[in-house]
Amino acid sequence: MMQIRELVLYGRNGKVRHLPFSLGTVNIITGKSKSGKSAVGDIIDYCMGGLSCNIADGVVRDTVDWYGLLLQFEDERVFVARKNPEKGQQTTSDCYIEVGKEIESPQTGEFSSNTNVDGIEETLTRRVGISENLNIPPEGQSRKSLAANIRHALYYCFQGQDEIAAKNFLFHRQSENFITQAIKDTIPYFLGAVSEGALALENERSILKRKLVIEKRKLEENRYLMGGGSTRAAVLITEAQQVGLLDENIPIDYQNYGKLQSVLESVEKWNPSMEDFDDGMDELTSLQSKLHEAQNDLNEIKENLNSAKRYWGETTGYTSEVEHQKLRLESIGLFEKLDFNPGECPLCSGKLTQPLPSVEMIKKSITALDKSIESVTREQPKLRTFISKLENDEQQKQEEIKRLKTEIDSLYQQEDEKEKLRDLNVRRGKVIGRISLWLESVQNDATSEAQEQHIKKIEERLNEIDGALNRDSVEERKQSALSRIQQYMTKWAEELQLEHSDSPYRLDLNKMTVVVDKSDRPVPLKQLGSGSNWVGVHLITYFALQYYFIESNRPVPRFLFLDQPSQVYFPSELDEQKIDEDEVNKMYKFIIDRTEELHGQLQVIVVDHTAGEEDQSHQFVTESWWKDDKKLIPDDWYEPNEALIPVS
Repeated sequence: MMQIRELVLYGRNGKVRHLPFSLGTVNIITGKSKSGKSAVGDIIDYCMGGLSCNIADGVVRDTVDWYGLLLQFEDERVFVARKNPEKGQQTTSDCYIEVGKEIESPQTGEFSSNTNVDGIEETLTRRVGISENLNIPPEGQSRKSLAANIRHALYYCFQGQDEIAAKNFLFHRQSENFITQAIKDTIPYFLGAVSEGALALENERSILKRKLVIEKRKLEENRYLMGGGSTRAAVLITEAQQVGLLDENIPIDYQNYGKLQSVLESVEKWNPSMEDFDDGMDELTSLQSKLHEAQNDLNEIKENLNSAKRYWGETTGYTSEVEHQKLRLESIGLFEKLDFNPGECPLCSGKLTQPLPSVEMIKKSITALDKSIESVTREQPKLRTFISKLENDEQQKQEEIKRLKTEIDSLYQQEDEKEKLRDLNVRRGKVIGRISLWLESVQNDATSEAQEQHIKKIEERLNEIDGALNRDSVEERKQSALSRIQQYMTKWAEELQLEHSDSPYRLDLNKMTVVVDKSDRPVPLKQLGSGSNWVGVHLITYFALQYYFIESNRPVPRFLFLDQPSQVYFPSELDEQKIDEDEVNKMYKFIIDRTEELHGQLQVIVVDHTAGEEDQSHQFVTESWWKDDKKLIPDDWYEPNEALIPVS
């Protein structure tokens, strides 16, 4: 439990302003604008470890020297005070803290700084009951781990003036950079979704992970000394793939030393399987000799064929000439019918110097020509047969030469392939030799086996821890908590008659808003109409969270600070008398009823223009600053000409 007993201002003039609060009930401070109402929340936040002083510049910052806060815990009190930053500065490291069972706020502001902001944060974190915790982001995300502390718990305790009626933001400071993610990271702890012993497990896991890295490094070094380790094994596997001993498409776990060894053992079993490595040079020599003989035979055939064709041409010419002569002599049987004196011209009967051949002689010539023609004609068919045979022999010999050349080319190609295969098998043999050497070096390595067993035990323990810290389990517990919170929200939405109150209201921590689950579609907060609905949603959410925190005994301060929840019911800031009294009364009744239902376990501090007109709410008004001399900073703390300086 953590509630506020008193807020104290220590003036530069030496005066002290006490603003007491009742524990476990509603405290309402009413007043007009610029009376200092909103500064109350900023002072509380600053004293609880705020990094910067967000108190508005004006009378408060000009007149106060130290801000003090007296806090009540289960069986002790804590007084914290912070120095007001100098003009132009937003923070200071001057802080004071005092702890005791029955201490009261100091009566003077003569403090000697005895701590700093971190000291205040640590003290309040520890005393509110926040145990050691750590949110570790999922793998692949770059943000740092975050431990929940009092500053994160306060997100569920404040609703500022510009927050309580906001439709785009739900939580305190959600509009600031990185706050949304901080809420997402820490709210599982505050909801109890993360085990209280989670940090111890996280620490153990961190230690074991470091140890695992060291042990694996030692194992790798030992294996390297023995055989080059997994790095050498990976190199050998690559070499085996390059020479075709291992399929490149087979997946290999290079992180698993045992599997690397198994792969190399299977590769080592390879044996060369070449069909025929006999030397083919004898066959090649024989074929080349046959080719040479065939080419000589072909040349001889071609020479004989050419001679035969020339002879054929000569005989054909001779026969033609003789036939021509015979035809001339045999023309129509002329020489067989004529009878003339060979000494006289057969035409003019004149004496011839040279006597003409006799008919007998011509006949003899014709007969001789006939015999020559017959002889040549008889020899021509034999010559044609001889030429045809030579042509056929030439064709067959050419085909034989072509076949021999094809066989020789094929033999050359086979020899090339065999040579390549010989080279590949030589390379494979070398790789197999290196693999065998590596396997021999890692066999019977007792040291490595012991290290492997130790590593296995570490990994098993890490798996156990991961199971205990299972994010799915955390998510299930978180959703269970949100389900309980949703029940409160839905019931109270109907009580306040919020829009769509006949449908379930729920808190969506992924989108950091409230969603109404209508039958046809979900409706987020920003799509709900009117400021009264926005205020109502903020109220039911914050009270539902506090109910859950209290019922589950979660380490969250047991107070709510609400800044001007009735602002949406004022039609004009300039006319503060014209307000919707019924709505204001209903709102305050809700606040009071929820607080009283918790029987002192929750303190609510409200600063507002009005507390409504009902007697029930007026009895909870602890301060009224409607008169000119009533405000956060008394008039006698500053000069009259400074009276109009706003204090918000």
